Amino acid sequence: MDDLTRRALRWEDVWSKFRPRTPMGQRAKESLPPFMPGEESEWQEVLTEQQQLLQAFGNDPAGADRVDYHLSRLTDPTGVIRMLESGEVPKVSDWFRVKTFLWHGEKLSSLIRKAVPRFRMETAAEEWASALRLLNPAPSLGPSFSLSDDFDSRLKALRRAWEEEDRRVRETAERTARDVERDFPLRRNGEGEWVVDRRSGHLPALERDSRIRRVRETPFDAVFRPVSTPKRKEALRRREIAAARLEAVQGEVLEGLAASFRSRTGFLTRAVEEMGRLDLQRARAELAKGWGGVRPEPDPDVFRIVGGVHPAVAASLESKGRRFSPVDVTVLRGATVIIGPNMGGKTVTLTTVGFIAALGQYGFLVPARSCSMPLVPWIVGIIGDAQETRSGLSTFGAEVRRIVGSLERGSDGLLLIDEPGRGTNPVEGGALAAALTRHLAKRTLWSLQVTHFREVLEVKEARVYRVAGLWGPGALSPEGAEEPWERALEKRMDYRLLPWSGEPMPRNALDIAGILGLPPDILREARKRIGEKSDGSMENKGVGK
Repeated sequence: MDDLTRRALRWEDVWSKFRPRTPMGQRAKESLPPFMPGEESEWQEVLTEQQQLLQAFGNDPAGADRVDYHLSRLTDPTGVIRMLESGEVPKVSDWFRVKTFLWHGEKLSSLIRKAVPRFRMETAAEEWASALRLLNPAPSLGPSFSLSDDFDSRLKALRRAWEEEDRRVRETAERTARDVERDFPLRRNGEGEWVVDRRSGHLPALERDSRIRRVRETPFDAVFRPVSTPKRKEALRRREIAAARLEAVQGEVLEGLAASFRSRTGFLTRAVEEMGRLDLQRARAELAKGWGGVRPEPDPDVFRIVGGVHPAVAASLESKGRRFSPVDVTVLRGATVIIGPNMGGKTVTLTTVGFIAALGQYGFLVPARSCSMPLVPWIVGIIGDAQETRSGLSTFGAEVRRIVGSLERGSDGLLLIDEPGRGTNPVEGGALAAALTRHLAKRTLWSLQVTHFREVLEVKEARVYRVAGLWGPGALSPEGAEEPWERALEKRMDYRLLPWSGEPMPRNALDIAGILGLPPDILREARKRIGEKSDGSMENKGVGK
């Protein structure tokens, strides 16, 4: 889909609610491709897995919460994998990231294997367990990571040696500080410094005291720190030696971990992809649960939708106290046309068909009672307000250029057109719409168009639907109506699509104009001009304008 089609189908309204929880899933979403012709098996596998996830956790909210908990805490070790592949030695913080990934990933792997045995997993349970154990040599497993004494028998003694030398450093510093504070009325701040008012009478003596030195001053204070004594210098030297010995062994441990995991980078890469895929599937299923999604069945020749709904449009209508009328439609190769009155839901139907087709190709369970469809290499929607008049083209010109671009594609896709030819005069517009329909009817692509031009009905090869429209003769009495026009129209409009077989159709445009509040005298004049009786009962063989 191009940007104009996405906008016309209100794709982002729903795509923005597709929210993977992990860094891997979010990254995969950004580059997620649609399934293409030839990938039907993989497509159906993805859809079936979502059904299995919904079935497994639909009656187990606690299990679903556990899955979401571990997904939300899953870290991304991709950077560490690259370090290992390039020969670098990861730091402790890097291994912490890997350990967190392995801990929550192993939990997820175990949960999914038990709940959804047929879910495709590229890793084995033993791989998770052995990798996790490498970063957790202690008998009891835990989610955190540190270079504990269990990694190397030398670490415990070296840590004790460093701690002893560190204690001596602190003791020598404390001894000097206590001596100074015994001789002067001072107290150290949190940084171990003395801040002395420059007006203090003790300042000259402090300046002469060899145990301390002034490190900085302000116009108001002088700041002192203890001088490092020979004993303190020796303690610091011994601590540095102890630290170097400890760091050397820790470095050996880190190098050993790197060596052990270099042979497991393949597993880690597969594990990252697997967790990202699980995250996508869980997010897809979670979204589909909200609209009662069904699996679209593969059909190489027909788009067939029963009870189709556009979630974003339905939510918008619901916020206004209105309801969405589900769409039932079949689109064969060639040309399928929808005719009917203004505000009869034709464009919404067009948008819904395109949205469901796109949603299905991106591997989602679709909002319908049932659906079958082919995978197509492209979907183009030339619909309504999404048409931009760029490069100085008029609305008509922009529409024609997009139609030309679609017709020039070398493969068969889904083409959705909203009232072709409407941007020019009725005579030429009707002729153009009919000619385009005849051309599309001879093609093997799938096209669905909305039109008001009766000339299109002369194309016998086209499959035509009509909106059922306003029910009953004289169904509308707009004059004096007190209810809001939206409610009045919804009560009286039948949005169902019915196969058109040449029967006369009522004109509804003037009735709808009345519902919308157009003054009665204008309506009477309009009826007079078209030779229609004032009660609006006249029928004709054309399309409701």
